Amino acid sequence: MELTRGANAPVNSAAVSLVLRWGSGREVDPQALLLDESGKIRGNDDFVFFNAPRHPSGAVVLEESASGTATMRLTLTAIEPAVHKVVIAGSVEQGSFRDIDALTLTVRDTTGVLLSYPLHGSDAVTAMVLGEFYRRNGDWKFRAVGQGWSSGLRGLAEEFGVEVDDEETAPPVQASAPPPVAPPSAPVSGYTPAPAAASFAPPAAPPVPIPAPDMPAGWYSVPGDSARLRWWSGSVWTEDYRPAFPVDDPATCPRCGRPRHVPRFGAGGPAACRWCEAEVSGLLESWRGQVWQVLATGGPSGPAWEEAWGMLRFHLISENTGREALRPLAIAHLERVVAFAFADGEIDQSELEDFERTITTLQKYTDLGMAAQHIEGLRQRMLRGRALTQVKVGDLPRVERPDLHLEADELLYLDVNATQIRYLASGPKQASGRLIGSSKKFRFVGDGAGVELSWAKMVAVRHEYDTVVIQATTARGGGTYRVPDAEYVAAVLEGALRVAKRLVLAPGQRDSRAVPQDVKARVWQRDGGRCQQCGDNRYLEFDHIIPWSQGGATSVENLQILCRKCNQQKGARI
Repeated sequence: MELTRGANAPVNSAAVSLVLRWGSGREVDPQALLLDESGKIRGNDDFVFFNAPRHPSGAVVLEESASGTATMRLTLTAIEPAVHKVVIAGSVEQGSFRDIDALTLTVRDTTGVLLSYPLHGSDAVTAMVLGEFYRRNGDWKFRAVGQGWSSGLRGLAEEFGVEVDDEETAPPVQASAPPPVAPPSAPVSGYTPAPAAASFAPPAAPPVPIPAPDMPAGWYSVPGDSARLRWWSGSVWTEDYRPAFPVDDPATCPRCGRPRHVPRFGAGGPAACRWCEAEVSGLLESWRGQVWQVLATGGPSGPAWEEAWGMLRFHLISENTGREALRPLAIAHLERVVAFAFADGEIDQSELEDFERTITTLQKYTDLGMAAQHIEGLRQRMLRGRALTQVKVGDLPRVERPDLHLEADELLYLDVNATQIRYLASGPKQASGRLIGSSKKFRFVGDGAGVELSWAKMVAVRHEYDTVVIQATTARGGGTYRVPDAEYVAAVLEGALRVAKRLVLAPGQRDSRAVPQDVKARVWQRDGGRCQQCGDNRYLEFDHIIPWSQGGATSVENLQILCRKCNQQKGARI
């Protein structure tokens, strides 16, 4: 997206790089000012420039300022709440901004360019506000400004509350030869500008590392320049550079190069870098949100998943740190997979395979050993669901009862103790007996009560909580029966009904209780993936608030997340 002066655009990334490029041989010094609600800095620490290139919070860092290019890194999620705006400014010591050719500001993240702002026809000023990041309704936006100060950097700094010494430092003596002209392509960047060459010829372009086949995204050494690293996105070399710091020196942070405290006598490892700690914490918080979004939309694979891990490498956050952060998200995702699979009451073989495949994939990225018992419980639940689904589609059990009189060609599928519940005007009436299902009929044999119903007169079978509900074409035939394992009994009776009526579901077809995928996602998001009764996040189920048998709709408003225990307790109350 290309902005014009005064335009603005949202910035949804947790961390961005701001790259300033220009084409003339003159130098531009970039600055950042972190302003509070009053539009002023809170103290001189909020002024980031060449002599103070890093804000104490680590959220704004001036990483390079060389001939023709300058780069700042901003971790927006790590910027303190008291900061309402980050002003990006620039200044020149020789001439004015009117003399700076092809001045362009670009904002990038790990995916590429988010927005750019070409500053055409600048005024004859020596300091300028180029743009600003500002908060709006809890989010960050960027505005293209282009407003200048003829009084230079001093005037700009004083405008935003920077305390400037009265005695100005004399400008450095200029070399007799003019500085080199930057090449048309993106110049090499680094923390320390290269010394000016006594020549008008542009410097040679930096050598490009030759990527190995299937080289993962990451920072790699620049050939011929061991002091710098360049970012490989997985497919192309980007214009992102950073200094290379020693990784085997415990007294130096390999991420930012600042000194770390090392305990005497080798007691424990070096302390965490206090400069990076807050920044990494903010980045991880944003990363968790990104990873959960990827898991919820496409699972742990694909370009978006690789991009999420690439974000860690881009910010030099160790994979072990990411693995630790992923573990609770991985377990929550498995719970979500199981709850979504059970939402329609049936488990396909493809759903069971997807569950196992998801576990295998997640184990490559994080250690799930501590959750092994929990995951095994989910696996057994899926296996049982798959077994019940096979019963529903006709893989019926055979039961032997020599004392039960059956017709010659009649097969017995089910014989269990049951309690018939009839809802009368005076209240529910219960009768104990036996519930029998065969290839010919459904029967209930009880004390003083009995039901015999051919499958042709039965309309539907379903389980609700700890009961089985029978719908029939006659009022006397239908009813509600409390049984020891309502899920299993309902599956057998439904399978017998399908076989008797030759009811074969087409692949992917579901009954009217099936919950559409978008409805499941919205309910899960609304309820936060937790039981709405006790707050547990294990063994979750989609529950109809008004039961389906009582006319409850399969809608976002009539569905909620309950754990199995609370769901069963609700059934007992009903």
